[in-house]
Amino acid sequence: MPVQLTTALRVVGTSLFALAVLGGILAAYVTGYQFIHTEKHYLSFGLYGAILGLHLLIQSLFAFLEHRRMRRAGRPLKLPAPSRRSVALCIAAYQEDPDYLRKCLRSAQRIAFPDLKVVMVVDGNRQEDAYMLDIFHEVLGGTEQAGFFVWRSNFHEAGEGETEASLQEGMDRVRDVVRTSTFSCIMQKWGGKREVMYTAFKALGDSVDYIQVCDSDTVLDPACTIEMLRVLEEDPQVGGVGGDVQPPGKSMAVEDDQVQAAQVRAAEAWSVHQCNNPREQ
Repeated sequence: MPVQLTTALRVVGTSLFALAVLGGILAAYVTGYQFIHTEKHYLSFGLYGAILGLHLLIQSLFAFLEHRRMRRAGRPLKLPAPSRRSVALCIAAYQEDPDYLRKCLRSAQRIAFPDLKVVMVVDGNRQEDAYMLDIFHEVLGGTEQAGFFVWRSNFHEAGEGETEASLQEGMDRVRDVVRTSTFSCIMQKWGGKREVMYTAFKALGDSVDYIQVCDSDTVLDPACTIEMLRVLEEDPQVGGVGGDVQPPGKSMAVEDDQVQAAQVRAAEAWSVHQCNNPREQ
């Protein structure tokens, strides 16, 4: 059966099921029919509760079946050829707790992906923000692979004392540091998280195939990049993926069934290379 027909049938079936459940719940609520109840109706079980319970049971059943299907369909971990696919991890940092930032950078350093580029953009270039650059040097610096730049401006707002020539020079410097360094840190004029992401995307341009993003308080699993890239590579209809985000203390393992894929057409997926001006969004 063609994939498009199968998808259409699933959409129709799901929609009809949702309408049936909604109609049943509404009818049960209006009629107020009760199967059993106490003498003064302190406790009761009626049609409304039965339909809700049945709905929950059906949802649990289908979730179990989908979970089992995904596990059976899972294939052994296969790393895409590094010569064909390149990835940059962009970390957005703003007045982060020092311990959290260290853990984030150390986890990025442990990611099992060859030639992964790490770009940390600090939202702020004041003296009180300098400790984040110090932590970057502590964890990822100290080698020829690391580079940094403290920028008085950002891509949409010039800093104090900037001229048109110096602003352009700063933009070129940001691109050069990001593209030539395996680990890079850019401190820039405060502009908010979207401005931070814009700087990373703009500086990277088309120099990488995929961009992975996270906040500076995130601890990343070593297999996260491989797992998410595998989903993107295996299904052309997937335009973006996200990992299994867990609170501190839980296991950080990433399995096949934990990767949540955004099932959107690749042609319609948001492209980091064509992102709009964040001031206009």
